[in-house]
Amino acid sequence: RDELWYLELIGKGRFAKGAVWVARKVPDGYVTGHANQARITTFPQGDPLTCLFSADVISFAREIGLYDGTDAEFSFSDVYDPVTFSGARFCEARVWSFFTAVMGAEWSNQYLDYAQGYNLANRMPLWVKPASQISVQDVMQFMRSHYENTALDMTGQSFSDVGAGAFSVPVRASPLTWSASNFKGSQFFHE
Repeated sequence: RDELWYLELIGKGRFAKGAVWVARKVPDGYVTGHANQARITTFPQGDPLTCLFSADVISFAREIGLYDGTDAEFSFSDVYDPVTFSGARFCEARVWSFFTAVMGAEWSNQYLDYAQGYNLANRMPLWVKPASQISVQDVMQFMRSHYENTALDMTGQSFSDVGAGAFSVPVRASPLTWSASNFKGSQFFHE
């Protein structure tokens, strides 16, 4: 079949063997992205043609004390991998960059505060429908993105960025976060 499914799974860790998971069928003509942060929130639990999930995805969360709400309100991401500043800024921002490339600036501006880690409630959709078909070459270019020509541009060419150095390098030193002795309790990130 010509279908694309988006799957997220998280191991049960010290509690049990196995994993919990949810898979969503991406609608025809849409694209999706993933960058190391769970993105599936609530999901249709009665439609196996578009959504599949492990039988214990909700009951396991209850069993280990992560969730006590209704089945209908269960959000995979919010329970098993809640978005933090780091998750939004270092992971979801990469999805935002891809979606921005296929959707344009007007779409991008709606979710910039989320990609920057400022408004974690302003979640992006799981998939978007580009105005036109994207090619393999387009995908290759998207995978090379360092946020060029966006509000998160790290090259120092769109706006001054000391982190880019003298040669406008978009790659930052590791680790992604650091602290300074004269700013006790504060943590900074390279950008």
